[in-house]
Amino acid sequence: MTITLVILAVAVVFVLWRLSSVLGQDQGFIPQFDRNQTPPKLDEVDEADTPAPASEPVALAAEDVDPAANAEEIQAVLEEIAGKDRLFDAKSFLGDAGSAFEMILGAFASGDKDTLSSFVSKDVYAGFAEAIDARSAKGQHLELTLLKAPETRYFRAEVSGNMAFITLTINSEQIQVTRDKAGDVVAGDPAQTSRVEDHWNFSRKLGSSDPIWTLIATRA
Repeated sequence: MTITLVILAVAVVFVLWRLSSVLGQDQGFIPQFDRNQTPPKLDEVDEADTPAPASEPVALAAEDVDPAANAEEIQAVLEEIAGKDRLFDAKSFLGDAGSAFEMILGAFASGDKDTLSSFVSKDVYAGFAEAIDARSAKGQHLELTLLKAPETRYFRAEVSGNMAFITLTINSEQIQVTRDKAGDVVAGDPAQTSRVEDHWNFSRKLGSSDPIWTLIATRA
């Protein structure tokens, strides 16, 4: 088990415990954001972190990559990331991202802004917070059920300076419902399952001691 997986697993267990009342129930509408984060200028990047020695070649299975993506290009970039960052493991990353997906959606559904602010960029947080506040102002609450673990696949990968960017295709089966103060359904159907495909873009400074990958953009 990688260091990244251990650290994220602890965080996920804690947050999912807090959100158990949400993830164990039917939940609802999820706003989509298409926001891009500009990579930091090279002169602003902390060069104190020493790149790790070259790692073993990345071995990806066919199911690890979106069929619409360039598998060879993605593998080459992931090998570059692994060579510069001892905490990165291409296989573990997919599972960790799936857990983060569940955690972030759960935090959005419950209105947990503190958790959201820890794992998403300022732009993505602003979009989530705006939707949470609008829902609260109407006296509505969101219910969302993920029926099984999301399927995660690599869609794009890029290295710019000391920053790594990875976009994943995430497929999930959800039940989405919004209710008013009286508990009546105002949007969605508690008996209807939707298969949702998202593209989530994560970023992280290579070689950083902080293992967290930040969600910087989402697109349906």
